[in-house]
Amino acid sequence: MTRRASRDRRSGTLLFVVTVVLLVVAVGTGVAALVVRRDTDDVQAQTSALRRRVRALDATERDAAARVRELRRRARVTNEALTQLFVAVTAQVDASNHAVDIANQAADTYNNAGAGNLAGAFQGAGDAAIAELDTRTQAARSAAQVAQHAIASLEETTDG
Repeated sequence: MTRRASRDRRSGTLLFVVTVVLLVVAVGTGVAALVVRRDTDDVQAQTSALRRRVRALDATERDAAARVRELRRRARVTNEALTQLFVAVTAQVDASNHAVDIANQAADTYNNAGAGNLAGAFQGAGDAAIAELDTRTQAARSAAQVAQHAIASLEETTDG
């Protein structure tokens, strides 16, 4: 019986040691889980702040991209308006030069032919040249107003 009792004691001791080892492993695993949980919470907190920052930057970038598109659109409109203004001013200058040419021709006709009156020499072509100059001047004014509006719109976009 001593052998059996000795074997039972060894089995009991072995069972006790295994139980203690398993208990130590379980407690160690629990402690490790708590440490990992705490570290995970810290990482999640940092990640949440980073996500908020990335979302804010993304929203800012989308807003900036929309503003750039609008600026480009208004810049094109302004460019077109300034081009039309340049064309209108060029036409006005041409009409003015034409009116001056007609006036010079009338003066030459009056001086060379000894015509009775300068108004008669200037009458037909001069009236048409002056009417054309008035039309071109009004077109230049309208183009200038459109250009001013386009520039103001572009400035409003850059300020806003």
